[in-house]
Amino acid sequence: PPLSPPPLSPPPSSPSPSPSSFTSTPLEVPTKEELRQRAEQEKLLGNDAFGRGDLDEAEAHYFQALHLAPPEYFVERSVYLNNAAACFFRKNQFAYCAQYATAALDLNPSYSKALARRCSAFEKLDELDRALTDAKAILELQPNDTWAKKVVERLEPMVAEKQEKLKEEMISKLKDLGNTVLGKFGLSLDNFKADKDPETGGYSLRFQR
Repeated sequence: PPLSPPPLSPPPSSPSPSPSSFTSTPLEVPTKEELRQRAEQEKLLGNDAFGRGDLDEAEAHYFQALHLAPPEYFVERSVYLNNAAACFFRKNQFAYCAQYATAALDLNPSYSKALARRCSAFEKLDELDRALTDAKAILELQPNDTWAKKVVERLEPMVAEKQEKLKEEMISKLKDLGNTVLGKFGLSLDNFKADKDPETGGYSLRFQR
């Protein structure tokens, strides 16, 4: 980095100023309400930039709003976080979007817009079960939310299909492992059959050759 110039000193012919010649002006510390208002102005500037498609500028304003807003204004801060998440979503940075929407929900768990934002991000990340959970959470807060209803209707069969595939893969791996162990004794899982008891619903294993 460039060197800073040396501090200026008074010329030899000039007398050094005495401390009494300085007057101190007390710094005006903004009130918490004034900080909140300034944060809201930053949010509005961010909204304007977002509307113009300038996502970097919008993001900068939302972060400045977060910097200004006192911690106790958690509702406002959750909005700034969710707005930043919207910027990340538009940038296709879905992991960051989910992260900031989650931070917004940590401050305001019933914030349905943050749930919707995170739901969309999770779906883009192919975390369909988590997206479905968020959509259902929205319906618990707002039972008539048509967007959330459509998401639930669309994701439920997809999640069920994905879970079934995972179950089949797990069973196949377990079967391969079992056959590896039993193969040492000249056996396989095909030598065992599970019979269901119609009265109790339980299963019993029997050996067959």
